[in-house]
Amino acid sequence: MSLRDRLVPVIAGIAVFLVGLVVIVLLRSAVEDGTQALEDAKVAQVSTTASSFNARVESSIESLGGLGARPWELTLRSPTDKATLDTFAIDPEAESGSFLIDQDGMITNGILLRPGKLGSTYDAPGFDEAWKALEETPAVVLPVAPEGVTTELPTYAFAVAIRGETETSVRGAFVFEAALTSDTTFSQEIRGLADDSVKTESWRFIDSNGAVVASTLSGGLGEPVPDERLASLSPGLTEIGDDLAVSADVPVVGWRVVFTQSREEFDAPLAGPLQSTGLILVLVLLAVGLTLTFVLARRLRQAREEERRLLELSRSQDEFISVVSHELRTPVSGVLGFLQTSLDHWESMSDDERHNAVRRAFTNARRLQAMTRDVLDTESIESGRFGYVRNDMDLTEEVRTAVDGFSTETPDGLEVSVPDTPVLMNGDPDRIQQVLANLLDNARKSAPPDTAITVSLEESDGTARITVLDRGSGIDPDQLDRIFDKFVRGRTGAVTGTGLGLYITRRIVEAHDGRIWAESTPGESTRFVIELPCRTEAPHRMPTP
Repeated sequence: MSLRDRLVPVIAGIAVFLVGLVVIVLLRSAVEDGTQALEDAKVAQVSTTASSFNARVESSIESLGGLGARPWELTLRSPTDKATLDTFAIDPEAESGSFLIDQDGMITNGILLRPGKLGSTYDAPGFDEAWKALEETPAVVLPVAPEGVTTELPTYAFAVAIRGETETSVRGAFVFEAALTSDTTFSQEIRGLADDSVKTESWRFIDSNGAVVASTLSGGLGEPVPDERLASLSPGLTEIGDDLAVSADVPVVGWRVVFTQSREEFDAPLAGPLQSTGLILVLVLLAVGLTLTFVLARRLRQAREEERRLLELSRSQDEFISVVSHELRTPVSGVLGFLQTSLDHWESMSDDERHNAVRRAFTNARRLQAMTRDVLDTESIESGRFGYVRNDMDLTEEVRTAVDGFSTETPDGLEVSVPDTPVLMNGDPDRIQQVLANLLDNARKSAPPDTAITVSLEESDGTARITVLDRGSGIDPDQLDRIFDKFVRGRTGAVTGTGLGLYITRRIVEAHDGRIWAESTPGESTRFVIELPCRTEAPHRMPTP
């Protein structure tokens, strides 16, 4: 055997070994990159959860300022204060209530107070620091207490400043407690974060004193967190023994969100294939190595795509939170402002002034209701729970009804063109009214005050066409297809709203086997067109008895 013949097997063996070694190195690098992508995605998810909760609490605290502005007497057993407090006692099954304290910390009145608490001094953990903070902020959240003034259960509480003669003086506080139980809406929302298929995963909300406010685990609410290290984590990812912990702060209340999971289970989706690959490479180095390289590369792409999707979701949620938080401030402030003005000056106001104040508060409340409805309808649509009750209906009457209900809010009037004969179809009248209301409201927001909105209905070849035209600023051509997506507001920044109305409108129209589109000339006008299938026969009517 020649030297060359001897070297060929050796070189082939070395080549196979080197290829296998390269594949193993590539696999390890891919797993590390994939694990890093999963870690980044988890950090983004925890940060988004904390930011979302922080925005909700911040908005709630701003809206609570009106409670402290009421003319509380803050005297022991004041009938006036008691009557006002009773107006807040809505839920007869509530496990906790609210109460008032004066400048000396004495509890002067309350709802669902425990025996012996009336007239006692309020000494909840962190209250001294909270009292000082109330000089600069309208409301604060107190740390978890082992038991409350209105319940024996562990609680956390909101304290709202009752101002004195100056903007920074505090002459008392309105406090309402929230019992820490597993059946509250907050606890159920937190449990929804858990993946039931993952055994070691947990989510916790921890207050500034290290007590558990909410958790996906059973038990432990109101108690110190089992591992003290979790109460002092820095934001981001941390290794604690064999576990991985991800933390993000909720600065407005001094809480933190903490996610924990065993490192072995967290890495399992990528580490498991690596162990299998090592065994297979021993048997068939090159062929199996190349195959597994392809498999790991694909998994890495999936992990990166998941990271991209989570980041995109995070951006959408941040934008939505920002929009909703901004949009909610105006109607909430309007409702509280006009009602507070009415309460303070009712006797000195004329009937017209009272009617105007109540009407404006009602308008803001309707705007708040509309935004809430849009958010709830979007969730129902995407979860498949958005129901329809179909009946024979006349589109002519539905358009007239929508216009009549809207004309009171449009002082410049509406130009309406509908047939004299019925335009029949089978559908859900309430949902069709929702579609028309959304389009009319959208047109009102976009049209200048001195121009009218044109609404028309016509039927041709078994198809009904509804058109809503406004002579506003128009929509850019590159936005015409996107305005029916969630959170997209295709007009100028002056147009308010959550960006959900047109999305809901399109889904309702499509559920009725119709279609909707927009046509616009920037700077001149915008026209929304709906086409729906008609019925040729008259709707069946029950005989009159």
